[in-house]
Order: sequence, then C-alpha cells, then structure tokens
Amino acid sequence: VPMDLTKANLPQTAETLVHEHAPVLRAAAEAMAESLSAGTQLNANPALAEALREAFLAENAAASDAAEQRCLALRKAFVVEVCKAFAGVPECAALAACWEFDPSPEKVRLELRGTAGRTLRGAFTVGRAPECDVQAFGDCTVLPLQCIVVSLPGGIVVVDFWSGGGTHVTWRRPSGELASPVSSPAQHIALTVEHGERVVISIGSRTTITIGPKDRWWATSRRTAAAAALKADIVAKAKVAAMDAPRARSRSRSSGKSTSMGSLFSDERSRSSSRCHSPAQMQTAA
Repeated sequence: VPMDLTKANLPQTAETLVHEHAPVLRAAAEAMAESLSAGTQLNANPALAEALREAFLAENAAASDAAEQRCLALRKAFVVEVCKAFAGVPECAALAACWEFDPSPEKVRLELRGTAGRTLRGAFTVGRAPECDVQAFGDCTVLPLQCIVVSLPGGIVVVDFWSGGGTHVTWRRPSGELASPVSSPAQHIALTVEHGERVVISIGSRTTITIGPKDRWWATSRRTAAAAALKADIVAKAKVAAMDAPRARSRSRSSGKSTSMGSLFSDERSRSSSRCHSPAQMQTAA
C-alpha cells in the first residue's frame, strides 16, 4: 500500500484538525465581530458559511473518544478565535473581557422546545444533523446546522450563517424583570444574550430553543434582588436619619434657650406689674 494512502486513512489528531480549520474559524470570528459592530449580514460570504458548516459537521462526537476529543478541540479553538476578534473591536470588547484567564467561564443552560434543559459550555452547535451537539430532529424546517451558540466571559453570542434570518428572538426576559415578547423582524446578524437572561429563540416553524436559567431559579433570584433592594433602602434611610440627628438636637437646644429667655422676661414683667398698683387699688388699700 502506498505510504500516502496509508497516511490518508489515519484519523486526524485534535491538533491537526484545529490547524487545518484555523483560517475558517478566524474568518468566521471576524465576521461575527463585524456583524455586531456594524450590522453586517452574516450570509454575505456563502463560501465561508459552507466551510464553517463542513468543519463543525465533519464527524459525530459520539462516534468514539477520539472523535469527541477532536470535536471538543475544534469548539475550544473557535471560542478563542471569537475572543481574539471581539477583543479588538470596541463595540464587542466587553463580551471578551479577561478572556486570557478563561475564554468561556460561564455554562449555558439550553432547552429544546421547552423540554428539560441541559447545560453546555464553550461553543456548541444546534441543528437537525446528528453531528450537532443539540439535535433538533423532527422539524424539516430546521437546517442541518442552524446556529452556533458561543459562551463568552461577558455574554452569549448566537450566530447563524446559513438560514438567512431564520434564527430570531421571540421572547426575552432580562435578569430581574418580567418577560416580554419581541416583535422586531428577523435580521441576518449575530444575537447576544446576557448571562442570567432567559431568551426564547425560534430556529424553525415548530422548534424553539430557550437559553438561560429555568423559571424557578429566575423567580428565586428576583426575590433575592427585591430583598437586597429593600435592605439597601432601609440602610440609606438609616444613614439619612443618622446625619439629621445632630441637626435636630442642635435645633432643639436653640429652641430651649429661646424659650428660657422668653420665660425670664415674662416673669420679670409679671413681678414689675405686681409692684406697680393702680390708683384704684391704692384707695382701696387706704
């Protein structure tokens, strides 16, 4: 067997796979940063979208331990490229703050069609293909690779290079606030989600994904936030009262001195009037 064919049949190592797809990952990360900063459409480069899809759907992580390691390495490399690209753009720099210590410190909780959620970290794929980390089977309107979710130090980015606006937010509940529907039209740009925020994203005619903590956790966090706000209000009022106390005592002492002097003058006038009798009183006395 020729040596070149033998090498071609050998499985790729994780390092080789990452090195091979590094230019595609870097170009995709730069396109995401440009989309968030300038509103550029993600589907403007079909060749990049196709190369990125081939990279993430190359193999199934469940096929073997080696395949799982390669898929994990590819996703970690993509997170690093996204952090590098975002750090160089002022509008996106907050999302990649302090990424050198940990590019993806926060885990992401995701629910598919409102069912029991699962927790993932780093970058993960969502689509109909079995190679996706979150498989949305049973809905032909969902693409084989619909979107990629990337967890960063300063937030979560959902990127869709393929559907042309099919991935869009339908419900958003910021941390500590009530939920509200989102009626804005779908756009072909990257979506951002804050850590702690709960967002419902449509990825097909019958399929949604929900990113964020579950309802019970959110309700508990809201009660905790309300209690903290009440405590802060009480502390602020106590500080104001403590600052006003010396002034009140000073006003009280000043009022007391004025009252004492007024009483003294009143007593003196009473004594003077008692010593000065009227003529009628003097005749009576005689």
